[in-house]
Amino acid sequence: MAKLSAKKQDEIIEYEIEKLRTIFANVEEDKQKVAGRLIERVAFMTVTLQILEDNIKRKGPTYRMENGKQVMQVENPSQKSYNAMIQRYTAAYEKLFSLLPKGYTPGGDEEDDDGFDSFVNNR
Repeated sequence: MAKLSAKKQDEIIEYEIEKLRTIFANVEEDKQKVAGRLIERVAFMTVTLQILEDNIKRKGPTYRMENGKQVMQVENPSQKSYNAMIQRYTAAYEKLFSLLPKGYTPGGDEEDDDGFDSFVNNR
């Protein structure tokens, strides 16, 4: 992926937002409100992670740094940012999808309830 312009990044973020909003279209309205800002953050992180991944692929996870006579391998700053963001991205996605009803599938079909969960929860 070449370096993305701000306009292209905004387009991809908007696409990601719409994709996630489609998943949450049939969810209760109060949960949609809660999910709204989280969806925007997850979409932004998706694009940012793609940019960081591209940088890491091109430059590698580490690079050689010379400081006078001292030569060392140091971590690519993109790698460090990626490692921190991927953890937050995963946590945000988990939070977001915890707002979906249990057994929800994106096609709108919920799993058949065999009664086991309610049996266990009522004990």
